Amino acid sequence: MQRSPSVRSSDPNRSRIQSPVASDVGRSGRPAASAAKPTQRTASRATLSLESILAEPFKGERMARREHQMPTVLRQEGPRPYWYIRIRVRILNQETGEFERKEKWQDLGYCGEITQRQAERLRDDVVRRTNNQVFTLKEQLLFTDFVEIYEAKHMPTLADRGEKYGSLLKNHIRPAFARKRMCDVTTEGVQSFLNQKQKEGLSWWTRNDLKGAISGVYTKAIEWGYWSGKNPALHTSLGPKKTKRKKYGLTDDQIVSLINALPPVIQLMVATDVSTGMRISELSGLRWGSVDLERGVITVQETFFRGEEGETKTEESHRKLSLGMLAPSFEKVRPAGARPDAYVFLIDGKPIDDRDALRRYIGPAAEELGLYFEGFGWRTFRRLNLTAIQEGPDAVNVFEAMAQAGHTRPETTMRYTLLQSARRNHAVIGIQDRWLPKNCAGIVRECGNAENG
Repeated sequence: MQRSPSVRSSDPNRSRIQSPVASDVGRSGRPAASAAKPTQRTASRATLSLESILAEPFKGERMARREHQMPTVLRQEGPRPYWYIRIRVRILNQETGEFERKEKWQDLGYCGEITQRQAERLRDDVVRRTNNQVFTLKEQLLFTDFVEIYEAKHMPTLADRGEKYGSLLKNHIRPAFARKRMCDVTTEGVQSFLNQKQKEGLSWWTRNDLKGAISGVYTKAIEWGYWSGKNPALHTSLGPKKTKRKKYGLTDDQIVSLINALPPVIQLMVATDVSTGMRISELSGLRWGSVDLERGVITVQETFFRGEEGETKTEESHRKLSLGMLAPSFEKVRPAGARPDAYVFLIDGKPIDDRDALRRYIGPAAEELGLYFEGFGWRTFRRLNLTAIQEGPDAVNVFEAMAQAGHTRPETTMRYTLLQSARRNHAVIGIQDRWLPKNCAGIVRECGNAENG
């Protein structure tokens, strides 16, 4: 029994595949013998009836075609012969926007160090990676070109308008990856970049921010369809944490002396900072509408940082803080008829710039009193507050300190804390009184309450 070929519909929007049917006419045009004289065998066969299947036209982005290359390992003669291969790569011409095929010489190793068979195995690895690389047009985009897209679309949505990341991208990341495409930035390359920054003296925290900035760029590239590979920053390492600057505190008398040496506006600003532990951007952005003098509470809900207004850094940063004994001071300096949107701390009628306040007032006063050290600044006052509230008889726990600081993790709060040894020393003595035997060879107990253990 003969079957007619499938018939394709002329409808351009879809293809109709018809089921095979029995035909009474053979290929020669004569009636088929099986049709004229059916036998027992043909009669026993069942004809499969299929309904028409509709195939919709392809509506997606077709996958780029992979190439298969297996170049011969060649030997380059000279003073020090080496093995190499010639391999074709596809690169994007940034001017025309078209792909171009170019031949690349790939060194495999010196002939005196590896055999030809070892060079062939290295060749296989190189070819495997090259043949499996199928980059789209967007992935051939220059890294710095996508950074411009990232800065324009995403950074304005950040709490601090991307001030920190913008500086890192401009001063460190852009220069390092200036001529690389998105597909050229590898995990190994990012790791080398971070290692170089460590050699240049950048702190662990700065390098962590650099890693986060690169990771953020590729995260958005994946979300927006500019990158389909893995994030090259994910599996990089920063090494052990090392503090670049020592964190020093101030004694009670030193804090009082410093505050007394400042002009009234800066004096109240520093007093508020050591009392509440606010970030400098939150302190500069404080408006009279956020100050409740009747209850003695301020609401942290906006920021001002070096000319830029913004929201708080995180949702946890939106919080209420007690003014305590400072409420009368705020009442005294509040202008008559102050608008709710007016800033509390002003110099020459403008919101205070943290750098200007340090340079003109706080820094010189600290130097004159012999209190200045490298890294002295607004974070010193925030650190003093988070340390003090966790010390003494009215100490709060780390989670309450975390809420005071507006942090999302207790680990961050602990980094700001300079715990004094007196409290821990008292706890150690209590343990010794309970657990150490009174008469033990080699242990001399000199605690005044040892007999009462």
